[in-house]
Amino acid sequence: MSTEQLITDLEHILAGQRARAVEIAAMPAGALLHRPEDGAWNILEVFEHLNLSSGIYVRGLEKVFALRAARHRANPEFRPGWLGDYFTKGLQPQPDGVIKWRMRTMRMFDPGRQQGASHASIERFVDLCDRFLALLTIARTTDLNAMRVASSLGPIIRFKAGDALRFPVAHQRRHFLQIERAVQRAAMDRK
Repeated sequence: MSTEQLITDLEHILAGQRARAVEIAAMPAGALLHRPEDGAWNILEVFEHLNLSSGIYVRGLEKVFALRAARHRANPEFRPGWLGDYFTKGLQPQPDGVIKWRMRTMRMFDPGRQQGASHASIERFVDLCDRFLALLTIARTTDLNAMRVASSLGPIIRFKAGDALRFPVAHQRRHFLQIERAVQRAAMDRK
C-alpha cells in the first residue's frame, strides 16, 4: 500500500474523531454519564478505554520515532506485517458498521478497574489524536517498515511502525460506533 495514502487516510479518520470528541465534550454531563444498558460503559468510560489502549501505541511510536526515524529514508510503500494486518483487519468495523470480532476487554484497559473516567478523559483523547497527527507528519519522512513498536499485549508481539499507527485507529473506529450508539441512547432516554 502507498505510505502517503495510508497516512492521508489515517489523518482523515483522526481529524474526524478529534472533531467529534470536541463536539461530544460539550454535551451535558448527564448524557456523558448515561449508561446505554446495564453493565455497558458510558461515553466517558469509552474515551478512557481509548486513552488506555491507544496511549500505549502513541508512547511507543514517539519513542521509536525519536530514536530511529531520522536514520531511515522515506519509503513510498508500506507492507503491513502479517500479524499487524490480521489484528487491524479483525478490529476494523466493516463498511456497514458490523464488528467481526467480539472480544472481552483486558483488565488493564478497563477504565473502571484503572483510574476511572471523567470529563478529562475526552480532553486526553483529543490530546492523543493531536499526538497521533504529529506522528503522522514524521511518518512521511521515514520508513514505516523498518521500525517496530511493542503491541499492547507486551514486547513479545511487535508491530511495524505503520501497523502501530493502523491498529489503534482501527480500534478507535470500532469504539466510535459504540460512542455514537451511547449518544443516541442518551438522547432517546432523555425524551
